[in-house]
Amino acid sequence: MRTLPYGTWPSPISPDDLASGQVFLDEVRVDGPDTYWLEGRPAEGGRQVLVRHDGSAASDLLPAPWNVRTRVHEYGGGAYAVAGGTVVFSHLGDDRVYRLDLGAADPVPLTPEGPWRHGGLVLHDGQVLAVREDHSREPEPANELVRFALRPEGEPHVEVLHTGTDFVSRPAVSPDGRFVAFVVWDHPNMPWNSTRLLRGRLTDTGLEDVHVVAGGEGVSVAQAQFGPDGSLWFVSDESGWWLVHRDAGDGPHPVHDVEADHAQPQWSLGMHDLAVLDRDHALVHWWEGTGRRLGVLEASSATLAPSTDAGSFADHLVTAGDEVAFKRGHPDRLPEVVRGPAGGPFRVLGGSGGSALDPAAVSPPEAWTWRNRDGDDVHGILHGPRSADVAGPADEAPPLVVMVHGGPTSRTEATYATAVQFWTTRGFAVLHVNYSGSTGYGRAYRDRLLGRWGEVDIDDCVTGALSVADAGRADRSRLAIRGGSAGGYAVLRAMTTSDAFAAGTSLFGVADLAALAQDTHKFESRYLDTLVAPWPEGEAVYRERSPIHHVDRLHGELLLLQGSDDRVVPLAQAEDMAAAMRDAGRAVELAVYEGEGHGFRRRESIVDALERELAFYTRVLRLGE
Repeated sequence: MRTLPYGTWPSPISPDDLASGQVFLDEVRVDGPDTYWLEGRPAEGGRQVLVRHDGSAASDLLPAPWNVRTRVHEYGGGAYAVAGGTVVFSHLGDDRVYRLDLGAADPVPLTPEGPWRHGGLVLHDGQVLAVREDHSREPEPANELVRFALRPEGEPHVEVLHTGTDFVSRPAVSPDGRFVAFVVWDHPNMPWNSTRLLRGRLTDTGLEDVHVVAGGEGVSVAQAQFGPDGSLWFVSDESGWWLVHRDAGDGPHPVHDVEADHAQPQWSLGMHDLAVLDRDHALVHWWEGTGRRLGVLEASSATLAPSTDAGSFADHLVTAGDEVAFKRGHPDRLPEVVRGPAGGPFRVLGGSGGSALDPAAVSPPEAWTWRNRDGDDVHGILHGPRSADVAGPADEAPPLVVMVHGGPTSRTEATYATAVQFWTTRGFAVLHVNYSGSTGYGRAYRDRLLGRWGEVDIDDCVTGALSVADAGRADRSRLAIRGGSAGGYAVLRAMTTSDAFAAGTSLFGVADLAALAQDTHKFESRYLDTLVAPWPEGEAVYRERSPIHHVDRLHGELLLLQGSDDRVVPLAQAEDMAAAMRDAGRAVELAVYEGEGHGFRRRESIVDALERELAFYTRVLRLGE
């Protein structure tokens, strides 16, 4: 085995492998023997392709330029639904909903042209239910629950079923078609703060007898689903954990009392955190340690039967008669779409592509926990440098890249990611920080961030990096930090409040909190009220926690990567930060990618961003010297 300086190892993973060699799997659905999913393909400009597996082979349903994607809430989700051999989907090109019958030549539009977006699509008995975002409204778009005919007579017509709340989630329809359930919330809440589960009776003229089933102030409910007997299942964190609840006509109550989260924050309208199997059982996932478990929950006995074939990550859970389907992740290979009996084993229908990495070169996830300055435990995932045929010098420690997830209400999973192995196979250590405010650890852990965004999460990142260095697992003088969106804010904030990091890469990160509060999209327009302070009353707090006002304190060097069309964290954030740096006489590199939004989808953008970042660390951390 050769010995080479850490950070300079030859890697079998190139930037192009991340951009062209793999696709991103999303939104698994079933229709009888058929299984569907979406593939995000960087090589096709980030187009979202609808794929169908008929039990024998997988094939694309729609050629370019069809793009099955919705921008409701900007994060989208629920971009298609399928039943009885018919698919309805939102096309990003014009934001209209279309019908595609299997075997038909062309999709048929179901919604009129106009300033509307549609997501959270549900298809039931000849009707389509959806969340519609009306961008003709002022001062912000209106989010409403609507329905329209699958096979309309005459011109497309959309009927509003529910309006008046700031937000509404993907609906659920009872098996007999008589009832609908959906979650609503209002500013300044986010769907993981306070929501209400509503249930109403569908009639020919609209929605009647609408009432609150669960939720309220300080309670987050999500994922409403009807069982075959008409019982209503959902997830609620009233106990402090997102637990599965059921209302079988005797009022809502928790099905069990395990201290574990059984749902994830509802950033999009396409999530499926549970799948009802029959009147007494549901397929569920939950977080335990660093991983996500899968199993069958039996309501009558309040017991969980874990699956032995679920990998380390199970998502997009759906039922298919006597079978289930979902997206499965592993610690040592890319995600895949699988299907089989609820208890397993599962057969693989499709994968993320890309060439398999030599098992000897895969850096496995390692649970890493440390104490922050408040004395609280913080959780993360550590990957050490690893190569099949190269080792680092015995008297050196590797450089460390601290990766900070976005959200900030989110988490990083302990599953294989080529974007991590890209660094570890080059001789870097990587620490994912699931800082205070992250999900999967209960409501109390999540609520640590309330009023303290830009403080406690930054301390968690700094103390986490130092804990790895203090353990001899990283070189204290060669620490870097990177993150996107809220993670990008953490990068900028950490570098202007500490001297821990020599280099930082902010991808579409927040530099000016006040500007974000005034310029961002509706879904997050009041998010900072709870994370920072009410706006504008807390303007002084916003200024103090905005990195753009403290460039004179910035330690280390900075790389900014930004999409030109970002509506969540607008381009001005990166441009203003770069200008402030230059005005202060500080060097800064800014790369703007035309046509990209909040996250890079195109091959050329992904490749260039990775090449820039690798060259940046090589220079700043003086790798190989």
